[in-house]
Amino acid sequence: MTKAGFAVMNRRWQTKAAIRHCNLSVRHLQMPIGVRRGQCCVVGLLKGKLAKRVRDGWQSGLLPNVAPILVAMLVTALSGQITSADPGWTGLAWRGGHAAILLAPCLAAHLAACRWQPWMAIPSWVGGFIVYPMVLALADSSVALPVWQWVLAAGFSLAFLLLHPGARGWSTRQSWSGPPILRLPITLDGTIAILLALWAIGTASLFASTPDAVRNQPLSIWVNWRRIVSEPTETLWYLAQFGVLALTLYGWYWICRYVLVRKVLRRDGIVPFAYAVVAFVALGTPLAGGIGLLMPLNIPEWTVIPSENHNPFDWDNFSFTIWITAIILPLVLMVERLLAEQAEASNRHERVRAELHMLQQQINPHFLFNTLNTLYALCLKDRSESAAAVIKLSDLLRYAVYSGQTSLTSLDNEIAYLRNYLDLQKLRFGHRCSLSTDWPEAGAGLALPPMLLITLVENAFKHGVEPVEGACEIRIALSVNGRRMRFDCDNSLPAERLPAQPGLGLANLRRRLELLFGQDFRLDIDDTGGLWRVRLELELALC
Repeated sequence: MTKAGFAVMNRRWQTKAAIRHCNLSVRHLQMPIGVRRGQCCVVGLLKGKLAKRVRDGWQSGLLPNVAPILVAMLVTALSGQITSADPGWTGLAWRGGHAAILLAPCLAAHLAACRWQPWMAIPSWVGGFIVYPMVLALADSSVALPVWQWVLAAGFSLAFLLLHPGARGWSTRQSWSGPPILRLPITLDGTIAILLALWAIGTASLFASTPDAVRNQPLSIWVNWRRIVSEPTETLWYLAQFGVLALTLYGWYWICRYVLVRKVLRRDGIVPFAYAVVAFVALGTPLAGGIGLLMPLNIPEWTVIPSENHNPFDWDNFSFTIWITAIILPLVLMVERLLAEQAEASNRHERVRAELHMLQQQINPHFLFNTLNTLYALCLKDRSESAAAVIKLSDLLRYAVYSGQTSLTSLDNEIAYLRNYLDLQKLRFGHRCSLSTDWPEAGAGLALPPMLLITLVENAFKHGVEPVEGACEIRIALSVNGRRMRFDCDNSLPAERLPAQPGLGLANLRRRLELLFGQDFRLDIDDTGGLWRVRLELELALC
């Protein structure tokens, strides 16, 4: 073999070796990538399972049930962190674990109260929130939590059990509905009033627990019940003054909600609302400060207003009212939005119910059966007149089925519908019922909701004609002045009639008018002088 051949073979061997070395390198580089991909898949799978468990736990009601105790643990840990002035997260984690260990029996007792029957839930709750802290404090007071933290956890648990509708799993199996106060609707006004009342009582109790509390500040966060009971006059003296301050704060909230939001913002828009808020804070702050300066507990060195001096125009007072307003307004706007959505949902539900009732009343079966019987008798006597009556009945049913589905119909179509109805009623009662009508000459271009006036006419025949065997009378008049319509329907009453009972027809009509026109209508009913008089006035739409 020549040198050239050896060179070629050597070159080929070197090329294959280089390729094998590259492949080994590539495989070596690919291994960490695969490991990393596997790790990402495992982490993603764990995250997905964790998210699914959290979602399932929330949907099953477990997380909402344990939320009060978890929040109490968080507040307990944060309290210790703030007290120790520790800036590290490690200290917060350690204190959170300590609080979780100590409050674990409380968590178990709270879950038992949520899940078990009352005869088992109540002893469990008492054991977890009252007996257990007392035993722990007697056994080793150094590891026990402060009293206020136990009270906080018990208060959170009790408030959740009493106020949250889904807290008591056994309540669906028993008819226990709680004390009457828990069935009262909880409103923002009532919540603010209760919180301010509690603030006034608590602050008055703190001041009454310390002799000459105004000059012995800062006050200790404790309540001397013995001194409060022994000095009731002083306690009431403090309570009256802090009650006035609480009323002043409630007045501030009331103006924010019912004047600034409901009147200015709703009527004039965001820009006038912003100016009104600035003007209210600028003028209301010194006025509220002046009320605080009138309190007898003020001394030359200290006052109850935020600036703690005798200047109602101090910037500290404005800073306090600005913060209060900044807290109140978003809360009020959120509540007003929720109330508006609830009212809109309720109105939609009422409109659907009214429309369903209207559809049910479009074809009165009683009237239809009697009219068909009348047409049958008429066919045996006069075929030409019965044919005209059949056409009128057909027009009546066509209007009820098709035009009754629309939101508005022309006034002329509504009048034509009433005329067809009256013509068919004449076939039944024309021999003993005196009917007089007065229709407008010009009603073009005006519209109203369909099937709105027929209720009044049907009511006149039902209560003024059908119960009477002798002569009776019905007077119908419709007039239009501009876009204002007035409809009068009067009928005679039987000489001996049963005691008046509330009718569903007029009640449903009034409710439908309220849904359609709000307060822009007038429906008057009078039954004096042997006549039943109904007058309806409303604004017609343009078509």
